[in-house]
Formats: sequence, structure tokens, C-alpha cells
Amino acid sequence: MCTIDFSDPNLFGNEAAEDEDDAIFSGYAVERAEVSAFLRVDQRISICRAYKGEGKSALLRLISTKLISEKKNLVIDIKALEISPDIDSSDSDRWVRAWKEVLLKRSVNEIGRTIEVAISGDLVSCVEEAENNGFKGTNFISTIANRLKPRQGLIDKIGVKNPEELLKRWDNGGTVWIILDDIDQNFQNTPKYKIKIASLFTAARDICNKIPSFRFRFAIRPNIWKLIKQEYEALSHVEQYMTNLIWSEEDYRSLLTKRINAHMKRLELSTYSDTSLIDFMFEERMPWGREQDGGDKFRSPVTILHTLSRHRPRWLVELCKKAANAAMATRSKKITFSNINSVLDEFSSRRLDDQIAEFSSQCPELKEIMAAFKEQNERYTTNILLSTIKNRILNHLTPSISGVIGSPTATEVAHFLFQTGFLTARKNRDDGYDHVSYADNPNLLASRTNLDQGYEWEIHPVFRQALALKNFSDRNRSGKTTNQFNQSSRTNRRR
Repeated sequence: MCTIDFSDPNLFGNEAAEDEDDAIFSGYAVERAEVSAFLRVDQRISICRAYKGEGKSALLRLISTKLISEKKNLVIDIKALEISPDIDSSDSDRWVRAWKEVLLKRSVNEIGRTIEVAISGDLVSCVEEAENNGFKGTNFISTIANRLKPRQGLIDKIGVKNPEELLKRWDNGGTVWIILDDIDQNFQNTPKYKIKIASLFTAARDICNKIPSFRFRFAIRPNIWKLIKQEYEALSHVEQYMTNLIWSEEDYRSLLTKRINAHMKRLELSTYSDTSLIDFMFEERMPWGREQDGGDKFRSPVTILHTLSRHRPRWLVELCKKAANAAMATRSKKITFSNINSVLDEFSSRRLDDQIAEFSSQCPELKEIMAAFKEQNERYTTNILLSTIKNRILNHLTPSISGVIGSPTATEVAHFLFQTGFLTARKNRDDGYDHVSYADNPNLLASRTNLDQGYEWEIHPVFRQALALKNFSDRNRSGKTTNQFNQSSRTNRRR
């Protein structure tokens, strides 16, 4: 039987899929349904909406790889910072024109690079013509490529032996695919940043309407989308192109299996069936649950990792690597729950920092708001939650929350914390309970007629170590509190 070196930094692959080597990435990439949907040529614009670490860049990379393999496509896979217009203006029309110019010029340059022709200044007219609807109903790639065709006297100098053959690949319906990642990188809640992103979507729509051979694929964080959509009415037309990226427990099982299998293949170790790979690496059944919650008190490692990583693959890989190092230190043959639990202090603190970085653009006082829950309860009824927010937060500061006019109420603060994933809704059943996220039911804590719909509230487990929260079950059983991690089942979460 082979053994795994738990200290190997390449175990489980790279936390950031976009930084992984092509061969390794292709070995463990999960072929989600979104991949096929984003490859549909009849969809001119498709936008992946997901938080940091949920796989936006991996999805775009998979799409790019598949499109490049089809020779008739011109694939422009870039980071937004590479081509972002450098202008200082609050004029949305000016931003739209600037985005269209840089996107079309980049396309022309890529065509020129492909057919080995240097781009000269006289091609500015091509871009202007494209912007003015000059290519409506024609093939953009073939038109530009033919304009770039070397004159006979320049063929030897340019090094193109057969320009006609080089151009043939762009005939018969060639499509320009622009895959733009990190459009909200380093986002700040300022007019300039918001208009910059909003105008990009408008520019993409304009280009697709005027030049039918263009396709755009983007990714954006849900909270950033919410911020800019509140201010720019034109984005209501873009909502139809959005796809939410959500990782189910079964998706996680596939992801983890592929990551382990890819690592074993790289090291030429013995392979196992998909069903046994996770059991080979992890303790098969881990303690997870409490008697009063009902049901089995043991769960598979996938269930626990799915919960503690908040369904974000990047966090999953980080947690697995840290737990593997802990297993190495204890000379364990498998990663156990004790190994996972032993690294949660540091992991939880990092997730709290991530939460602040991710959502402070919507609420600059978020760090202080979450700190108010330190050493408090992990679970609340609605009345107690609102009372806690009023007494521990609103009596001491007046937070500013995007979309809320004036000073927020306790209910508005609670709704914001629910939206960010800091709070999760919970409803007990005879045989267990259900968990509901903001994506499942955004109306919770937002309706005056049915505020909570019978749900209670929990602070997500990933934050409990960092905030040293009181364990609900221990507090109810003995009146005493503990700061140990609350082993709470998360298997019944609805989507």
C-alpha cells in the first residue's frame, strides 16, 4: 500500500487555480455544468457571479482552454488591469467609449500577432469603423485579417511564407472570444470604480450588438454586482446573463477526488477508485453533531470540509493542506478530525480577515460589527439577535451600509450580516434542522410582515474560533460556556 507525504506542498494542488501549471490544472479541473453553458456560441455574453475562492478564474480558464483548441476562434484571455482605460472621469459615456476602444484595439492586435503582421497606426480607422457599426453583419476577424494581409513586397521581411493559408483559419464564421478576469480586483466603493465596471458591461453589449462575431465572458463578485446595479439602471439588461456559481457537497466530493488522484498520478503512485480515494486520505467518519440536534453524530470528511470552507474551493485546499501538515506532525496515516480541528484557530482568523476585505466596500465598519460578537453566543432567536445588535453595536457606532439610507436599524444590520454569510438561518425539524443562506432566501430579515419566517440565526462555524463564541449546547446543558469548536451538523442545508 502506498503512503502519502502529507508535508508535500503540492498535495491537493494550488490554492489559486489560475496559478497552476496547465498539465496539473487539466488533471483535476471539475467539468461543471457552467462550462458547457459558457461555451455556447449563441450566448454573446455570459457572466459568472461568485465570491473570492469559489472558482471564477478556474471556470474562465477551462473555457479559454477549450476555445483555443478550436482553431477558428480568436481567444483573448486577459486580466482587466491589462487593458483598463486610464481616464479620470465620472462621465459614463466617456468610459463606455474608452472600453470599446481598448477592447477593439486589443482584438485587432491579437489578429495581427496571429498572422505575424505588425500593427501600424493606420489601423485606428478600423477600430473607429467597428465602433461606428462598420462591421454589422460581417465577420470581424476575416475583415481585419484581410486588411492586415502583407503586401507582396513585405512578405519576406515579415517572415510570412504563405499569408493566404494563415488567413484561412479565420474564415467561415470565426468568433472573437474575450475572456476578462478580475474586473473587480482591488475594488473600492467610489464613483470611479463603480462607473468603470458598469461601463464595461455596457461597452460589451454595444460591441456584441454592432459586431455579431464577438463573445464576452466575465466573472464578478455578487456583492460588487449589487453595489453597481443599485446605481446604474442600464445594468438591468445585464442581469439575464448572470450565472451563480454554487458548490454542492457532491461537487466537493468530485473536486477533492480529482485533486487527490491528480497528485497520485504526478508521483506515479498506485491509483484507487473514485469512491475510495477520499477514504484513503481522510478518516472515513468524523465526529460532527450533537444529541439534541438529532440524527447521526458522525459525518463524512466531505460534509465537514464543505461546511468549514464555506463552499469555496480555495479555502478547501488551504484547510486540507494545513490539516495534512498537522497529520504529518502527529504521524497519522490519515487526516483526522483532530488534525482539522487543531488548525481551525489560524484558519478561522484568516477567514475573518477575508470577510473584512471582501465586504468592507459595502460597510467600512464591518470589522467593528463582527468584533461586537466576540465571546458571545453562536446562535440567536431573531429578538435576541436584534437586541444584541442594538446594545453592542448601534449604541456605540453608526455604521454606513451600502443601499441603506441614513442610520441603519438593527434589522438592516442583521440583514447585511446575513447577506455576507456571517449569519446563517436555521429552522429546527423533528428529525434535524435546515440551514438557509442569503442566496436561498434573500427576503429573510427584509420583510416587515414576516421578518424571519420562523428561522433562528447562527454565526457561521468558520468564524467561531476567531470570535471565541460560546458553545450553544454546552451553555444550555450546564449553564457553563466553552470556547471549543462547536461540532455542528451541516448536512441538511437547502439550496
